Amino acid sequence: MKEKFAIFLDIDNTLMSGGKIPEINIKKIKEARQNGSFVFINTARSYAFIPGILKDESLLDGYVAGIGTDLRLGGKQIFSCPLTTQELKFIGSHFVNDTREVAFEGEDEMIWINPDMNRRDSIKYLLSSPDEFDTVYRDFRISKLYVRGFLTEEENELFGKDYILYQHEHYAEFVKKGFGKAAGMKMMTEHLGIPMSHCIAMGDSANDTDMLLEAGISVAMGNAIPSIKEICDYTSCNAEDGGVAEAIEKYVLSTQ
Repeated sequence: MKEKFAIFLDIDNTLMSGGKIPEINIKKIKEARQNGSFVFINTARSYAFIPGILKDESLLDGYVAGIGTDLRLGGKQIFSCPLTTQELKFIGSHFVNDTREVAFEGEDEMIWINPDMNRRDSIKYLLSSPDEFDTVYRDFRISKLYVRGFLTEEENELFGKDYILYQHEHYAEFVKKGFGKAAGMKMMTEHLGIPMSHCIAMGDSANDTDMLLEAGISVAMGNAIPSIKEICDYTSCNAEDGGVAEAIEKYVLSTQ
């Protein structure tokens, strides 16, 4: 009997590199699915911010998006927990007059403050007042927040009570407490009836940590930061060289 696995992949510098998916990754993902395993994106990006190339249902079984706040399987949303209007107004009132680029990442659309010039031509929605969450944007389902640059100590204190904050090298993001890539992954595997021992997570950066620690099998890309390699069961080759494919071959296809 073929063993079924649930495979969860980070996007940037894991499944994709330089905006492209290595062909060997596509090949091995298709082979894994043909053998009965499931393959998901598990990303900090909201669903609206996932590249279009990854929304081809012939490649993937579904998505854990928005740091575990939006789960989709077979083209259907099976779980969602967007930020409330009250939360959005509170966050918006703090950032609306800021000089940093800020994005309210949603399930269907993105709302921006001070977008980078390179993005302006493609942007539909700008926030000019937090009150717009009561009017113009009242039906928008926002998953998380992105802030370019660094959060201040005061902001860490202000938002750290209710949100999980991730500070990266060039940007910060946050999501409601109680959520994360691991929480989303666990909900999906429970829905599928697949044990955590048959859950494989792959990533490269700090916001993959909880997912990698929770999974039965954890894989770091060769280009991953040192702290990620230290906690993983295996380090594959670099993302651009097909690190995902190498791990699928090792842990899934070689067991069939």
